[in-house]
Formats: sequence, C-alpha cells, structure tokens
Amino acid sequence: MSKSNKPLRIGIGVILGLLLIFGAKTMADRLAEKKPKPRQKAGKTINKIYAQTIKNEELPVVLQENGRLQALRKVDLYAEVQGILKESPRLFKPGQAYDAGAVLMSIDDREFVASLSSQKSVLYNQIAQILPDLKLDYTESFAKWQSYLASFDISRSVPALPAFDSDREKYFVNNSGIITSYYNIKNLEERHKKYEIKAPFYGVVTEAMVNPGTLVRPGQQLGSFLSPTTYELPLAVDESFTKYISPGKQVDLYTLDRSSRWTGKIARINPTIDPATQGTVAFIQVRGKDLKEGMFLQAEIAGSSIASGVEVPRKLLVNDNQLYVIEEDQLQLRRVDIALYKANSAIITNLNDGTQILANPMPSAYEGMPVEIIESKG
Repeated sequence: MSKSNKPLRIGIGVILGLLLIFGAKTMADRLAEKKPKPRQKAGKTINKIYAQTIKNEELPVVLQENGRLQALRKVDLYAEVQGILKESPRLFKPGQAYDAGAVLMSIDDREFVASLSSQKSVLYNQIAQILPDLKLDYTESFAKWQSYLASFDISRSVPALPAFDSDREKYFVNNSGIITSYYNIKNLEERHKKYEIKAPFYGVVTEAMVNPGTLVRPGQQLGSFLSPTTYELPLAVDESFTKYISPGKQVDLYTLDRSSRWTGKIARINPTIDPATQGTVAFIQVRGKDLKEGMFLQAEIAGSSIASGVEVPRKLLVNDNQLYVIEEDQLQLRRVDIALYKANSAIITNLNDGTQILANPMPSAYEGMPVEIIESKG
C-alpha cells in the first residue's frame, strides 16, 4: 500500500468509529425511552376532622313522647233484645249527658211483659194446687206457703220461694214443677231488664246510631258512651327507658303548642315488648278541665338519673352500638354501652373522660383512617 493512501484510510476509520459510537448512543437513548419509569409513591392522605372530648357527668333521664288522649271509661252500647226503640224525654244524641243509672233508651217491652205475666200466672196456679196436700200432709209448712201465695203479685218481681223445712217437703214441691217454673221466671225477669239501657256511670253520648221508632235487633250497636272526667294517654316507650320509670310517677302533659298544661301519673306499664318496635306502652292517667277524647298531647316524664355518662348524637353510632374514637391520630371503632336510646341521641356509659370521638358523622370513615384534629370541642 502506498504512503499516499495511508492518511485517507486513517480518516475513514476515524469517521466510521465516530459513526459507530453515535449510533450506539442513539440506540441506547431509544431503549432508555421505551423502558417504563418507576412509579412515585403517593403521599399518605390525612383527613382533617372536628373532635369531641368526652366528659362524663350525672344525666337526668327525661322522656318526651306524643300520644292521643283516650277516655278511661268508654263503652259501646249494643241491643240484647228485639223491639221498637221508644221515644224518651231526653234524646239519645251526641253531647247529651246522663247521670249514673239514668235510662239512656228504652225498647218496647209490651209483648215480653205479657209473656212474663203468663209464666207468673202458671207459677201461681201451681202453688195454689199444692196447698190442699200441704194442709193434710205437711201441716207445719202450710202457713208459709199460704202466706207466700197471698203476697204473690203478678205485676211485681217474683219473691224468693219459702225455705224448705225438710227433704220430704222439698221433694214434694219440686215434683210439682214449682221450682222449675220459679227459675224460668227469674231468668225472664233478668232478660226484661235489658229492655231499658241505663248509664253505667256519669258520662256523655259520643255517637248515636239509632232513632226512636227504629226496630232494633239483638247484637245491633246503638251508640257509644264515655266518661269525660278521667282520661289516659298511651305512650310508646323504648325498652331501655322502662327501668327508669315506674307506676305512680308524675308526668307533665302539654298541648303541642304548649299553651296548656296538666299533671298526670303513670297508671300502668305494659310488660310485653312489641316485636316490631322493641318498645312497650306506658299509660298516663290524667284528669282536668278542657281535656277531650282524641286530643294530641306531649308528655314529659322525668325518670331516675344516670350516675355517669355522656349523651352523643345517635347519628354518630355505627350499627347502633359502636363509635369511632381517635387514638394516635387514627380512627378506631369501639363497642359502647348504651344506657338509654332517645329519639335523636343516646347515653353512653363506658367511655373514659378525655376520650376523643368524632364531633360529626363521617360517611367515608374506616378503622385505621389517619386523621388530624383541627378543633376539639369539650
């Protein structure tokens, strides 16, 4: 090879070397671009919250419930016999007041009275027929039966039969059918009383379903009658509240607008639990002016106090018996003891003073959630 070509070959080699290095670098850069970049770790999210600091204290137990007032003594009146309803001096109409024992309404009894008188006549004749035999065979008993017959009045209630002096007399009188007739008549006399319907107590007619001249039949409802003096208010009570109240406890009653007030007392508490509501019913008895059947009243019952506890909104509870507490800047779900459920709150008795809980419900909360308290309420 000539010396003149040597520098040329060296120059070409240098150029090829540079091209090779440039190509290798370009290839390396392209491969580096295609390689996925490592993901950066996301920062931990810290939720800012409002907290409430627990401070236990003695808490009065007060129940507030609404209910509809009912008359303590109220009866629906039904006919037990058949007949035409008679006119009466005082119309049986809503609002009409009657004293205890007063006649509310009368049913025409003329046909029944005739039948009853016929039965009494039969008894009279039966006794008259045995008098001759009594005079002969039961001389010592004759005088009392003769006196009984002399005082017998068909228009009046049949008096009790004379007492028997011996078994022989008893068998003889019974064999004549007198005893059977006597008790048949007493049964009819009791039934005759049902033709007059009397007030069982002082009260007022609230509903009248028949008018004079109407034919009434056995089992037909005639109206309703109640006493306007004493009422009771049934209240639905949560089962957890029943241990703080008892019969005889005083109750304050108000109209819904708080314009009127009465004082009543717990008369009784139903011992059974309603499966649907898991509650029971307390009956409040009350007397007073301006009370009326069907009024809506609000009751306030002050029960015995809870010695140590804290009242929290019910909306903070999880599954009705758990609560989020704040420990080491995290939410922890803790089971709590509920002494009493109210309409919008609950009283908890197993949280220590100083424990911090959420002040407001947090739908996204979960156990272990990191939090930062921005304000703590005592």
